Amino acid sequence: MAQAKIIFLIQAAMLLAGAPAFAADPDIFGQDLKYTANFGMGYSNGNYGTARNTDVTLGLTNLSVASGDFKLSASIPYMRISGRGLVTFDASGNPIVINRRTALPPDTRTGFGDLNLALSYTIPATLLGDYEVRLTGVTKAPIASARRRLSTGEADYGMSVDVSRQWGKWGPFLTVGYLVPGQPVGYTLNDTTSVSVGSSYELSKNFVAIASYDFDSSDSPLVPPAHELAASLSWVREGGITLTGYGTVGLSAGAPDMGAGLLVSYGFK
Repeated sequence: MAQAKIIFLIQAAMLLAGAPAFAADPDIFGQDLKYTANFGMGYSNGNYGTARNTDVTLGLTNLSVASGDFKLSASIPYMRISGRGLVTFDASGNPIVINRRTALPPDTRTGFGDLNLALSYTIPATLLGDYEVRLTGVTKAPIASARRRLSTGEADYGMSVDVSRQWGKWGPFLTVGYLVPGQPVGYTLNDTTSVSVGSSYELSKNFVAIASYDFDSSDSPLVPPAHELAASLSWVREGGITLTGYGTVGLSAGAPDMGAGLLVSYGFK
């Protein structure tokens, strides 16, 4: 599961539980800024188009600042990749590793990944009949080492639209995204479309569960599309602290067989 999706799940959990750190400010350009820091670990395992599995461990870090309905986020993951997957991905879903000699013994590489930036605008639900729509533009600055296969060495660009609505304890949502990856010399990467559909559910005042089905079109001619199921459970504590555990199960060869992780979020003014 990409870090961007994990952050979205945490934000949905905090909003549903009424955490003040993510409350919208009517003064769009006011001085009442809100900051959020997210830290955690994620692990996934899959064959990524080969006969051998590849292990990916990510140190998840995301910092954001919000004013009113606008939010700017930045993240740089720390990665440990062990295997020969044709294409694997960083914490924000960008393709980063492409191997030609997939029959060779697995190798391991570690280091910081690329800088990922996102700017989002949330259309207030009061303007859309209780529906909330979030528009997000993303870009990846290729600062990681392409020689060490921690980056393609090229910039990526994308956008997504999140639509959600609250019905009592339920909060169904639909997310549609489009990514244009940079083209490293000698390789072909496809523009990709992603779709996530699911719902949150308020188990209690402090616990929120979220489940979704996620689809990503093929990133490479050699890797099939990805279908997976994802679920998370968030404990929302007063004071802007949220603890989230998540898990994924792959439904196709293009998705990791499984994934799991833990993330801590702290929001403050």
